[in-house]
Amino acid sequence: MAYDLTGQTVAEKFKLIGLVKSGPEGDLYRAENTLIEKPVTLLVLPSDADAKARESFRKNAKIASAAEHPNMLNVLDFGIDGSGVSYAVCDAANPETLSQAIAHSGKMPVENAVEIGKQIAAALETLHASGRTHGNLTADNILLSEVAESAAIAKVAGIGSLGPLERTGDVLAAAPSELAYLAPELCSGTDSPDALSDIYSAGVVIFEMLAGTVPFSGEKPTDVLLKHIEEPPPPLSAFRSDLPPTLEPVILKALSKSPEMRQQSGAELMGELSAAFGDSPAAVVQEPAKKNNFWATAAMVLIGTAALGGALIYATWSPKTDPATALQPDANGLPVQPINPATGTEEQQLALMPAYSLDGNSNMSLSAPDTMPGGDGYNPWATGVPPPGAPSYVPPGGEMYNIDPRTGSPFMPSDGGVILVPVPVNSNTQPAASPNPGRNANVNANARPATPANTGPVNTAPAVTPRPAASPRTTPAPARTPTPARDDGPAGDEPNQ
Repeated sequence: MAYDLTGQTVAEKFKLIGLVKSGPEGDLYRAENTLIEKPVTLLVLPSDADAKARESFRKNAKIASAAEHPNMLNVLDFGIDGSGVSYAVCDAANPETLSQAIAHSGKMPVENAVEIGKQIAAALETLHASGRTHGNLTADNILLSEVAESAAIAKVAGIGSLGPLERTGDVLAAAPSELAYLAPELCSGTDSPDALSDIYSAGVVIFEMLAGTVPFSGEKPTDVLLKHIEEPPPPLSAFRSDLPPTLEPVILKALSKSPEMRQQSGAELMGELSAAFGDSPAAVVQEPAKKNNFWATAAMVLIGTAALGGALIYATWSPKTDPATALQPDANGLPVQPINPATGTEEQQLALMPAYSLDGNSNMSLSAPDTMPGGDGYNPWATGVPPPGAPSYVPPGGEMYNIDPRTGSPFMPSDGGVILVPVPVNSNTQPAASPNPGRNANVNANARPATPANTGPVNTAPAVTPRPAASPRTTPAPARTPTPARDDGPAGDEPNQ
């Protein structure tokens, strides 16, 4: 508010000693109850406030009075004095805001920062369990009250107050320092605060206690909003080197851009802070869960053992496959006798080989290959000696004669006569003429039949085919076996007809 009421007395018994913080929901003062001489904290709304502000002040005081948590700013009494000043008596003693403590001392000790963070998380857990949200959690809305054994008691204030965008309705009208705690999903101004946006704001507060500054800041409101949406928070190791390695991941998780990636409750945040920095009462709260986990684990082990035993028994007692029925012979298969230790590859290649013939009388010009096909490259003919079982050459039997082409053949008559060859009797009166290439097949149709073998020779001098007139040949005569020269007698003599 615009007025500083320090030194005045409210409701004739609360003397205002000093202003702690000022805000749209009211001004917070250190005060003293003069009747009992006890320090108290007073939340005051000046008399010149309009009716809407008065109604909002009364509503927030009622909500705070229903909290009843040691880490919340609880309202003990509420009233309006004779001058029209509305006030609410709170349970904090000699408080200061967390933002003031950070401004005075800078970075807080790790142990104190973690302890305050756990208290903030505990207050949020109670608040969310009652179905309410804070909506405007900042370092200025957290009070540090009464230092006991170097550990301050945190009081979360401003519950139910409007956030900067809800209060102004315009991004440019909000102060950049107020937007530093806003969750990314609220930067557009369309979403409403919820429990997960409070977790993000708590993460910003814990980061500020450890680093001495907020993770996102800027000169203009839009700069801060864009950093919340787009930029990751700077590493805490850039601000200090005495942090436990397990603490920073907890804070970065709370600062996740996606609400689903953050801690889903204040209790979860409190438990992770405790686990990252020593034991705490939260570990004692989780002890019954550990017992339940033990029995659940034991039950799972028993079930798994029984299932494994049943599987082994079934595998042992189940009938085995009969090879006689499982392996049926191939009806179209052929037996194979390996010529070497069976490898399977060479036998398959030999089965696909073409039939080689090494017969000297064959008209195929084939020879044994240098390397037989197969997988092992073995060639049984490479030594020059026929392998065992191979067929050997057997020369033809009988007496052999060598004929000198210059002296003549001993098998031909020396007088140059004609050898008559008997021909078997043919029952056909019209024997078929032998075909002669290049001539008509019927030119020999009038040839006389051969003399039967049992009648003897017909003529002592058979007809000799006349020689053709000497003329140049156009077709070379086929090669003939040379025969001894014959004496055809005196020139001009003709053979007997």
